[in-house]
Amino acid sequence: MSDSDVIDRIWTIADKLDPCMFVTRDGDGQRVRPVYARVRRDEGAIYVLSDSKGCKLDQIEANAHVSLAFSDERANDYVVINGMAEARHDPEKARDVWRFSDETFFKSPDNPDLRVITVRPVSAELWDGSNLLISGAKLLAERLLGAKTQLVENARVDRLQP
Repeated sequence: MSDSDVIDRIWTIADKLDPCMFVTRDGDGQRVRPVYARVRRDEGAIYVLSDSKGCKLDQIEANAHVSLAFSDERANDYVVINGMAEARHDPEKARDVWRFSDETFFKSPDNPDLRVITVRPVSAELWDGSNLLISGAKLLAERLLGAKTQLVENARVDRLQP
């Protein structure tokens, strides 16, 4: 795949898969938690809503390098996006990315304890696989014909914007 195809595929997979795993740096280690990501390719950003009381905001303040990991085991597709994060109180953006289900956690986009984490992607890696039916057919062809097949295509890009 060309870089532009890889970039398109990364944004497409990230946009369709929710929740994802959000990785922050925690001292010398990492902290991983599930979040709901709002992927906005046209803005070059991924948004995550958070409570102001969570430790992830302190971790972002200490080290803005974060990762978002998306997976679809049925399609054998995986994406990891690395970027820089910033958290702020932004009711306007919260309203823009708000989903009905967010009321469960935050009551309203105007909640004073609500923070919008903006992740600006820097690099990403893609593992683009076939669905299980196609993978099975590839394995069968490999066994019957002796042909080597590639079940998952791996690619890395150092930018997600054209």
